[in-house]
Amino acid sequence: MSRTPRTLVRALSAGSAAGLLAISLSACGGSDTSSVASDCKPAHAGLKTLAQGELTVASYDYAPATILNGDNVTGMEGDLINEIAKLECLKVTVSTSGGAGAVIPSVQSKRVDIGSGNWLRTKERTKIVYMSTPLWNDPQAIVSTKGLTSNDLEGKKVGSVAGNLWNDSMQKWLGDNFKIYQDDESIYSDLKAGRIDALVASSASANYRFKDAPIEGAKVIDVKPNPHVPQFAAVGQVMLPSSLENSALGKALDEDIKTLRENGTIKKLLEKYGIDAAVGEPGAPSEL
Repeated sequence: MSRTPRTLVRALSAGSAAGLLAISLSACGGSDTSSVASDCKPAHAGLKTLAQGELTVASYDYAPATILNGDNVTGMEGDLINEIAKLECLKVTVSTSGGAGAVIPSVQSKRVDIGSGNWLRTKERTKIVYMSTPLWNDPQAIVSTKGLTSNDLEGKKVGSVAGNLWNDSMQKWLGDNFKIYQDDESIYSDLKAGRIDALVASSASANYRFKDAPIEGAKVIDVKPNPHVPQFAAVGQVMLPSSLENSALGKALDEDIKTLRENGTIKKLLEKYGIDAAVGEPGAPSEL
């Protein structure tokens, strides 16, 4: 998700032992999902992670990027991380403590190796985490039952989930008509009930949600550049954040992502979740 570092700091309680889900995911093949095959040869020998033989990931439920289901994490990013783990002969352990707000702080404080959940490459994040090469593009959208665009929001009641990059700009622009929510369930509930006129969200996330939980008349319209919201000027690129102090891991992620793009894995993952595979060719890395 397109979260700002400022908002994320509030959730530093994440990463406690009680918040760790030991998600045993298949690595390097085999039916025993609790261990890595003994003959597995990692793509990057000597790669250091917080726990030997494990890749610890901070994540939360944000379909279709990350989908938590019992002891499994799937979704476009979840599946991609599992593929990276296979390349590096690592088990995956996921921390869900603190939800979205805990992801970047958990990476910064080295409680986890990487973060996941639709995080965008931004100039501010270059200062606090190692941003992987882009996974794919992620257009943002205005979601409403009235066909509103990003230029139609003046005087309308608009919602956004806490931590989104554009929140400060929209708060200044819309004032009291702009409301920040703590989770997706609440914001979509208010849209359905007519308590807000529109919400701003990932286009992929909104369209995926409406497959199983449609809202009558709801439309998802990608944002256009708006002078009040500089963050709408370009399409964001999704990345996997890791610690600035473990650049070897960050560079390994970059190379593994390149491998999985070149062998067609990323294209297949996007198509699996109903996403246009064209977004899987994001071009050169850029920052919002």
